[in-house]
Amino acid sequence: MKRKIITLAAMAGLFAGNANAALTNFDITIQFNGGLTASQQTIFSDAETFWEDTLVSYAEEIFFPPGLTIEASGENIDGAGGILGQAGPSYGYQGTDFFYASAGIMRFDSADLSAMESNGTLYSVIVHEMAHVIGFGSLWGSEYNDLYAGNGQYVGAYAVAAYREEFDPSATYVPVELDGGAGTADAHWDETWAGPQSELMTGYIEGATTLSNTTLASFKDLGYTTTLASVSEPETGGNVADVPAPLIGALSVFGLALIGRRRK
Repeated sequence: MKRKIITLAAMAGLFAGNANAALTNFDITIQFNGGLTASQQTIFSDAETFWEDTLVSYAEEIFFPPGLTIEASGENIDGAGGILGQAGPSYGYQGTDFFYASAGIMRFDSADLSAMESNGTLYSVIVHEMAHVIGFGSLWGSEYNDLYAGNGQYVGAYAVAAYREEFDPSATYVPVELDGGAGTADAHWDETWAGPQSELMTGYIEGATTLSNTTLASFKDLGYTTTLASVSEPETGGNVADVPAPLIGALSVFGLALIGRRRK
């Protein structure tokens, strides 16, 4: 049985917003649009807190309110085990050096939401999909932040430096998934990369989930100040002293199919 989240077509139409009040700290606002129970809304809020604690600020002064607004809803799509939902950024802001998502949508099939909440996997799913709304895999392209060279090669300097330190000292890029079809290919770390398959942002997730410095550093490439363990500056080889990287540890995510994702 396959379950998918379909990347929203609106993602291709992102454009820069107008100037407004300056922001420093990264902030997510979740707008609940129905179909989610109180307990499911709490899990969304927990995922929001995770990313707000992990991406502590913007790397440059930006001017759009109120940070990142995500419209979240549960809807009847096709019942349990089919399409899980839709997720992606829908509106963006061009800063001086970075293109930021300022709005996005996460829609889930209510039948799958209930099943994942029951088996304890929903938090991992939402954290993963929220990363895509923020920009992981969705704002890598040359029209946005120019971090992906295509052909399975992520070339963002911070993530490549972290990947060398964590997993492959000779790497010149971070391997990106090319299998799995639209929504999986070109938007996740490759399942056969040198890092663990337990990584949250690979294209296929099973078992306990972890979060690598490589993933965290990729958000530095997207223009955020992140909480990660010491990683060398890509330009100078000097040390970047942030705080220790968190893990999403011991969360069972067996057999999930996330954004364009298929079960092994």
